[in-house]
Amino acid sequence: MPSRSTHLDDKTDVLIVKTAKLEDRNPSQIMAAAVRWYLHLTPGARDAMRRIEATGSSAVEEASWALSRALLEREYETLVRQGAGTLRTDLPSGASEDYIMAEAVRMTRRPTRAG
Repeated sequence: MPSRSTHLDDKTDVLIVKTAKLEDRNPSQIMAAAVRWYLHLTPGARDAMRRIEATGSSAVEEASWALSRALLEREYETLVRQGAGTLRTDLPSGASEDYIMAEAVRMTRRPTRAG
């Protein structure tokens, strides 16, 4: 597998090491994932990232949160589409909030093992 080197500022290096430890991965795996995602962005999105970064760390944090929300919403929508067909409920039209919550718990509870 090819190897590349990069120049990192101390803060970025610390973040890579901390993230790798939290995710039980190697720093090189974190860097590879970051580069892979960056290269899959459109040129316009990469330009926008550089412009945002040039405005300062608070702008980067704000954009990172927006990107994180977009990714999580995408994952949520995918999971709902995949699982919606398997979840069944017979909620009455006038169901109380307590009844709806109980039904939601029932629908999302892990099946117990018989034994």
